[in-house]
Amino acid sequence: MDRNQVEQEREIRELLRRADRHADRAGNLRRETLRKLIELAHSPYPTVKSLVASNIKNYIVDFPDMEDDAINAVYDLCEDPISKIRIEGYHAIVQVSRTQRKWIKRNADVLVQLLQSDEPAEVVVVKKALLEHLDMDAPVTLGVLCDQIMPLEEPSDEEEQAIRERLRSLVIAFMTGDARRSIVERHAAKNNCEEILFDGLLQAVAKLSYMDIRPIVHNILLALPSLRSYSPRGDKLLQTLLARARATLAQELRPSPQPLLLASTRQFLDLATFVSFERRAGHPLHIARFYCSTLVNRMAFSRLAQATQLAVIHDLAEALWVVISEGENPNHVSPEDLTSVRNQVVDASIVLFECLATSESQEPTVWGDCRKLLHAVVQVW
Repeated sequence: MDRNQVEQEREIRELLRRADRHADRAGNLRRETLRKLIELAHSPYPTVKSLVASNIKNYIVDFPDMEDDAINAVYDLCEDPISKIRIEGYHAIVQVSRTQRKWIKRNADVLVQLLQSDEPAEVVVVKKALLEHLDMDAPVTLGVLCDQIMPLEEPSDEEEQAIRERLRSLVIAFMTGDARRSIVERHAAKNNCEEILFDGLLQAVAKLSYMDIRPIVHNILLALPSLRSYSPRGDKLLQTLLARARATLAQELRPSPQPLLLASTRQFLDLATFVSFERRAGHPLHIARFYCSTLVNRMAFSRLAQATQLAVIHDLAEALWVVISEGENPNHVSPEDLTSVRNQVVDASIVLFECLATSESQEPTVWGDCRKLLHAVVQVW
């Protein structure tokens, strides 16, 4: 062992021993010990840096004027060239957060950045540290996670954007994978966690790509207590998805010599119908209104490929079937809304029935859709 290493290690161990026995928690001896620990975070010797990582938490709380330097020393350990020291730095972050809860937000943000590590063993430790931060302060940690998902507000260069997108995918994978049970089962129903989570992720749904949105909706949002049945939040989610579909549709309805498949629009609509039809989180009246105001007029409908036309009819028929069957429930739909949608369907019914009559599809669902549309039209007559 290097003589300097032996001397440095002996010196800090002796200083720690004396400081631990010192009665004055904020005295000069303990202050000098913390100063030495901060300095030795950059020692060339791993054993010395290990001592820093395991002891610095015991001194930060007593010296507010040295907190910034101390926490930065911990962050430096997390960037050490040696993996073992980096991992000890991750553990030190957790210890500091337990000692000083005001550091939880900043430390959680640093841990999120560390998800980008190329070392699988280190990522496991980072994820565990983030889960511990969730248990320490779920609202704050969830807020940090949601913030990291959102696109940057200010313009950024390609490299910065690529880094942000990679980090976003890692955070989404963490929230919908390793952290899902902790988020949904342990924390969502506590304090204001669900509100923070829903509001943050709804903003993401309004801005991110379909590939990012899908796991968020399926694995997090639809598992929240308030979205397990029709609710105002479920309607907000559904309307946000339909707004994305409407914006995408405006792009896909541009002039084209070929029948339109609306592939990108269909992705958002399929997600919307899953939220409404399968999970019953948002009312299908919103879906019926969407189709009545966009695609079931003759001009737009005639531009669609037949498979897309049949998909439109299926979604509309399914939405109408549920809307009409629940029409007597004043908590779900008003008589005025129901009458308005029915009248719009009657106006569009000729176009829709023409498509069904000329369809070559042998799928049983086609005739089921026809029956549901007829039922909606007859209700008006």
